Amino acid sequence: MKRIIFTFRHTLHIVVASIAVELGLDFGAGATAAILAPFVGAWIYGLAGVIVVGSLPFLGLNVARVARREWRRHRLIADD
Repeated sequence: MKRIIFTFRHTLHIVVASIAVELGLDFGAGATAAILAPFVGAWIYGLAGVIVVGSLPFLGLNVARVARREWRRHRLIADD
C-alpha cells in the first residue's frame, strides 16, 4: 500500500509540474503577443492562439506517458 501511495504522489508531482510548464509557455505566448502587437499587427494574437491550442494535445500525451511509465515501474517493483 505504501508503494501505491508513493507512486501516486510521484506521478501527481510530475503531472503538476508538466501542467505548470505548459501554463507558463501559454502565458508567455500571450504576453509576447500583447507586447509585439503594436509593432507587428493584430495577427500575432492569432498566432499565439494557435500555439496555445496546438500545445494542449502534447500536454495530454505527456501526462498519459508519465502516468503509464510510473505505474509500470510500480508494477515491476511490486513483482520483485
